[in-house]
This record gives sequence, C-alpha cells and structure tokens, in this order.
Amino acid sequence: MFVLVSGRQVASTAAERMVAIDNRIERLEGRIARGERFTEPAEDPAGQLRAAALARLDARLVAEQRGIDRASSRLALAETAVADAGRLLVRARELALLAANGTTGPADRPVIAAEVRGLRDQLLALANARDEAGRFLFAGARDGLPAYAEDEEGVVRYEGFGTAHGAEAAGIEGLAPPTGPELFGTDETGAFATLDDLLEALTEPDDVLRQQGLEAALAALVEDQDRLATAQALIGTAMARLESETERVAAGRLEVARGLASVKGLDLAAAFSELEALRLTLGAAQEIFQRVHGTSLFDRLG
Repeated sequence: MFVLVSGRQVASTAAERMVAIDNRIERLEGRIARGERFTEPAEDPAGQLRAAALARLDARLVAEQRGIDRASSRLALAETAVADAGRLLVRARELALLAANGTTGPADRPVIAAEVRGLRDQLLALANARDEAGRFLFAGARDGLPAYAEDEEGVVRYEGFGTAHGAEAAGIEGLAPPTGPELFGTDETGAFATLDDLLEALTEPDDVLRQQGLEAALAALVEDQDRLATAQALIGTAMARLESETERVAAGRLEVARGLASVKGLDLAAAFSELEALRLTLGAAQEIFQRVHGTSLFDRLG
C-alpha cells in the first residue's frame, strides 16, 4: 500500500522540527543565563528534591546567623557599657584615695562629692543601657523596663528579673549579657551602695568616722571593680563562642552552595557546545527549507 505525502505535509513536518529546535535553543540560552542545569522540576525530579532540601538547610543557617548576630550585638554593647562602668569606678577610687590621704581640706570635699554624684548618675545610665531594639541589656528577662531605678529615698535598686535570652534562636543556649546584680552587685552591697557610702563619708564631720568610711568605700570599690572585670571576661568568652558559631554557619553555607552547584550547576562548556550545534542544525534546516520551498520558515509563520 502506498502512502502519498504531500508537499504541504513535508513542509509542516520540517517547520515543526525547526520550531522545536528553536525552542530548545531558547531554553538552553535561559539555562546558560541562570547558570542552572534545570529550571523545572520535571526536568530532573531527583535533582529538584535535593536542591529543595539544600535550600531549606541554607534558610535554616541564615536564620541561625541572624540569631547569632543579634546576640553578638547585645554582647558588644554590654561589653562597652561594662568597660565604661569600670572606668567610672576607677575614677571613684581615685577620688576616694584623694579624700583619704589627709591633705584634702573641708573646702575640697564638697567638690569631690559633686564629682562622685556625677559618677553615680553616669553609672546608673550605663546600668540601664539598651540594645539596638531598645531592650534593657542588664534587666534579665524583664528587659522592657529599666534594670535599675531610684526609690523615694534615692536608693538605687535592681528592678530586673531572671536571665535574658541569648543566642537560643541560633540553637545555642545562653550567651546573654550578665544581669545587673552580676555586674553591679546587690542593692545593699553593690556599686551604687558603695558610691552612696562614699558620699556619706565625704560629708561626715567627724574626722575618725570620715576616715573609716573612706577606707571602707575604698575596699568596697575594689570588690566592685573585680566584679565588673569578671563579668567582662565572661562577656569576652561568650563573644568568642559566637564568633566560632559564625564560622560554623559560614562553613555550612559554603557546603550548601557547593551542593547546589553540583546539583543545579550547569557545565557551561558543554552547554555552549550544545547551543552552537543546535544553532548550526537550525541554520542548515532553514537553508534547506528555503531552497526546497522557496521561502523561509519565518515567512510562512508570519
């Protein structure tokens, strides 16, 4: 049995083939532009599943890094505040030594007392330092309100509670700034109480009692400085831990990027070779079509 094939059928088949080649060229050019081996799940279902899993892992690592960055920022601000507080206590001790050395007269003590009061105010401001989100650094879990406040009698008291959140969002327990009592002691024996005792000693008219008060304030200031130094060392340790975690996350994201490149990455040399071959094939097909049918494919399509 003979099958008659008309010229129109041949032209239609040739045209469909050239359109298919042109579509392959367009898809391949898109892949080259994106540097990806496939863009549709149907092109490589297994590869798409693997790429999706890697993308989820990368998203988790990005979220961890955000948590690390927040915790690092809070610790850095805490470190600065603690260092400044330490310098204030150093100056307070210098003033206490000056008042206790026997050469300071009655006219000098009010001047010293005025500076001590200024140091106390500055220390209170540092104790109520905030992070970039406006949360109080040293108030523990109750960080929406100031860590310290003066009562009606002018006594500075700790108003915080519990322990602040650290880097839990990054899967790391703790690493939060120290609480107020860890830095400034208790209401009765902390740095604020020491400065109040120093002020009281500076206004004491009795020479013996004044000297005893100054010596007691000097001893307490040493303890207050030691407490701040210990806390500062702990902050430094926590910051070093977070730096290590940052390196871990960066290494993890690098591995994810390599995995995605191996799954979705396009072999550009092979892709360009295939593109050139398709273009040559299309060009040859168009030339033959034009010679045989007296017009180009695009003339017919137009």
